[in-house]
Amino acid sequence: MIRLWRKEVARDDGWTFIEATLTIVIASIMALGLAITLLAFKEQLDRSMAIRTMDQYANDVLEELTHDLRNATAVRINSGAANTSRVEIDLLDPLRKNDQSQTAFWYADRRQARVWRGNRLVDPYFPPTNIGRGEAYSILAFTVSPFGNIVDEEPWIRFDRPQRTNEFINATYDINLIMRYDRLAVGDHRYSWGFQKRYSNRVYTRNANLLVKKGITGAE
Repeated sequence: MIRLWRKEVARDDGWTFIEATLTIVIASIMALGLAITLLAFKEQLDRSMAIRTMDQYANDVLEELTHDLRNATAVRINSGAANTSRVEIDLLDPLRKNDQSQTAFWYADRRQARVWRGNRLVDPYFPPTNIGRGEAYSILAFTVSPFGNIVDEEPWIRFDRPQRTNEFINATYDINLIMRYDRLAVGDHRYSWGFQKRYSNRVYTRNANLLVKKGITGAE
């Protein structure tokens, strides 16, 4: 009796072909699902990092240009190539305050997606050198215009213009920077994706009107 029982148990040892096949199929499906999840997570992480890089660069451009405009004694704006401005900003001597010391010349190189201040890049590390195939940054617009004169701006941006004095309006400029990030499809199982964003600021050149009565509106 014991021998027969041992034989029956021995026959049940190991896996049958069907059991082994089902195990392999289930394990493959789980591994495939995990791989797809990890790839999707990496894609979202790469997109988020790229947008953060673009945001940081645009904020650096706006911050430095705003600083120059705020301390300018004179601003000259010329049209550049393809919806860009070439801006000349005269600055006061930071020590004597009564003598022009330099002229900052701003322009955008749309071919390389870079903004220059004279012969110096605002950020020499943008665009990043480690971007992958199909990735690209671009500058769609870089303009500086008088108060409320951006061609494609929203109407609400100009709503307070009638409430301002001519002295304030003539001394105020709008910065408009539009940038885009693209991830073009590389391979049969990817889709192209892009993200476009506008960065703007309104700057009052405080040296343009040295005598301002009771605030920026000049009210009596």
